[in-house]
Amino acid sequence: MDDFNAYYRANRPIPAANFPQPLIVDEPVQDVPDIFRPSSRVIVFSERARTFMEKRALGQVEFIPVEIQIERDVALRSNLASAYYYLNILGRAQRFQWLEMPTRPFQIGEDGIERHVMIDDYSQWKLRQRAPGEPLIWRESWWRFNDKEYRGHFEILIEDALWQQLDEAFPNQLNAIQIGTSICPLEPSA
Repeated sequence: MDDFNAYYRANRPIPAANFPQPLIVDEPVQDVPDIFRPSSRVIVFSERARTFMEKRALGQVEFIPVEIQIERDVALRSNLASAYYYLNILGRAQRFQWLEMPTRPFQIGEDGIERHVMIDDYSQWKLRQRAPGEPLIWRESWWRFNDKEYRGHFEILIEDALWQQLDEAFPNQLNAIQIGTSICPLEPSA
């Protein structure tokens, strides 16, 4: 897991070998959803959710097979999907309007660059509109301006159009917080 965290902190896609295996279910489960988060940094998609995403965000995410182990005494009240996958966010974009929203410094590096992160008030975050070809699901790229570097890499960001489609296909499985506004029609998949 140390290598996983190093890639995560560096805002780089995580190699498949660094995802935790297996995923152990050790408490009774009422329903096994198609999309769930076993931890704050990991998202799991079922085969059905994978098929959905591959049609809408091809090449923007990677699906890493995960073995689900059910402890012997744990009762499942619904069937598991045929397969589950960790979602590795490959897309990167720089859409935050850093100079238009409040940030806070968190460190000055050995290089003298002052690093900033966004504040926790999502209502004050600002995004520019998505340009053609930019990902529908992404992590924010770091941005350097003069002697400051801005970072917002811990959040997974989903364009409104894709989020609405996901929510419609998999109701009550996403816990999203809306930030800023950027309305852009979903591009047709190839």
